[in-house]
Amino acid sequence: MPRYFFHIGDTEGGLDPDGIELADDNTARVEAARTLGVILQDKAGEFWNERCMSLIVTDEAGLILFVLDISALQAPAVTRRA
Repeated sequence: MPRYFFHIGDTEGGLDPDGIELADDNTARVEAARTLGVILQDKAGEFWNERCMSLIVTDEAGLILFVLDISALQAPAVTRRA
């Protein structure tokens, strides 16, 4: 089975040194979405400070297979026109 690595952003502290063996790319995509959800739960305050987060999924050779990007835009409340 192929091994996938789930890196948080492109910082050294967010590198996944171990990875996880999964059946295929589709399974890795599902795991990436779940992983990003857990990360957001754990780092919700940091996310709002930075307003963006990426989860980069690579193969054993270090090639980027896909990236999940999430961002937030804080906009002032606007009253609705009648």
